[in-house]
Amino acid sequence: MRILFITPRIPFPPRKGDQLRAYHQLKGLSELGHEIHLISYSDQPVPAKEISSFCSKFFPVNFKKMSAVKNMLVGMAANNPLQVSYYLSEEFRKTIKEAVQTCHYDIVHTQLVRTSPYFNELKALPNVIDFVDSISLNLTRRKAFKKSIINPFLTYEAKAIQRLEKKAVQDFDGSIFISNVDKNNVERRSTTVTSISNGVDLNYFHYQHQLPKNRNLIFVGNMSYEPNRHGVHHFIEHIYPLIKQKITDFTFYIVGREPTKELIHLCKDKKDIIVTGEVDDIREYLHQSKLFVCPLKTGAGVQNKVLEAMSAGVPVLTTSIVNDPIGAVNSKSVFVRDNDQAFADAVVNLLADTDKLEELRINARAFVEENYHWDSLNKKLEQFYLDTISRRNSEFDKRVING
Repeated sequence: MRILFITPRIPFPPRKGDQLRAYHQLKGLSELGHEIHLISYSDQPVPAKEISSFCSKFFPVNFKKMSAVKNMLVGMAANNPLQVSYYLSEEFRKTIKEAVQTCHYDIVHTQLVRTSPYFNELKALPNVIDFVDSISLNLTRRKAFKKSIINPFLTYEAKAIQRLEKKAVQDFDGSIFISNVDKNNVERRSTTVTSISNGVDLNYFHYQHQLPKNRNLIFVGNMSYEPNRHGVHHFIEHIYPLIKQKITDFTFYIVGREPTKELIHLCKDKKDIIVTGEVDDIREYLHQSKLFVCPLKTGAGVQNKVLEAMSAGVPVLTTSIVNDPIGAVNSKSVFVRDNDQAFADAVVNLLADTDKLEELRINARAFVEENYHWDSLNKKLEQFYLDTISRRNSEFDKRVING
């Protein structure tokens, strides 16, 4: 197939979740023998070598922040989602239109709900939209978790995004979500909607053969993502003191890009909490850790960091919001605790139970090998393309026959 792939961010380097997903999908589809043309916004130097290894053509569109802010203000007056208005661009629209008109594509794949306003430019061809997460679910959870002065904004944005999510599901020939939890928040029954998870690079996140002796806890995550920031702050303020009441000989590593000044200030007097910022190779920190904690209380989608820890052989303790989309069995492949005291008790008990940690990590590695291999997930994506094309052609034939 010749595929037109549209993303609001260049998928290289794959630092954020949507970039990681697009990167592995492009890589996998290329390895399956498909020809791919890529259209992306660009606000950075174009990594031509990486793109050319997967895509035969690349159409970068310069992202203009001043125009984006103006579009966002205009969009608010029209009751449109702010983050969708922010990414509207006539140049982007023109680039899609010209690509569709000048080259034959078997299918168009567009990523994130913020690209759905360009549907009219691609509707003449078989098309799918990959929502990744349900953003309306993410925002609704954030609003419900605690009172904040930004709640009216979250309410506005969640409602506007949900309207657009539901419209896009109706418009596009096929729709993809990262999990059934996200899919069911928008559409439960349609046969044109599926869930295809992120995978994990099982070779890169190779299994460590022995847990370290030191009692090291670790959290890995991009701190520009609000649910990560909130989860880590909550852990330090509410769970960490409960752990300290029972054990003191442990170290908590917070590994990830863009740690905030507030986080650094919160940890400055706590010698057993180390904020690393971005690191060259997170595997070095994973393989020095006895327990991965992911105490997120909000958010949506599949947390790649949890899959990577499971693949690397680090036992995982997390919450239901994180594990429900992943689908691991509690107390077998992962430990799930939602109450702060229960979470703290689980940390203490697991650090003292080497046999249980070994059981967890062995089962976790087997679980990701069976369910989260990129090769099988990309074959599922390929099959969804074929099914979508076949369904569209069948519907077209019916319209011709019925006049």
